[in-house]
Amino acid sequence: MKRLLILLLSSFIVACTSVPEEAFEVEKQTLHKRTNDKGESEFAFIVTVKATPRMELAKNKPVSKKELKEFAEFKRVEESPELKLALEESAVELLEQTLKEESYCQVGYNIDNVYWRQRSVQLRGHCL
Repeated sequence: MKRLLILLLSSFIVACTSVPEEAFEVEKQTLHKRTNDKGESEFAFIVTVKATPRMELAKNKPVSKKELKEFAEFKRVEESPELKLALEESAVELLEQTLKEESYCQVGYNIDNVYWRQRSVQLRGHCL
């Protein structure tokens, strides 16, 4: 019984430490709604993330292997295609939640265009 408890605790600790840190933090999200000339409901949903400071290495002292590895693995939304895709996926999930909360596009929706800025993604679409 004691071994089982130790095994469970150790596997829990390993699982908790292997969870990756969130690469970006959402600063704000905004839903804009309108009706076009044809009477169709449209939306623009903008998700902006907090600015990530650049990581710099000290120029006046030698760099350790750990610091070099951290520098190589460091990513910013502004520069990383992987993080931009992750932000886009996150924005779609946030859009679904927001549309449900606002009772907008109750039948469904289509995303027509995706626009990128430095730290934000804009999803434009229409209700079905």
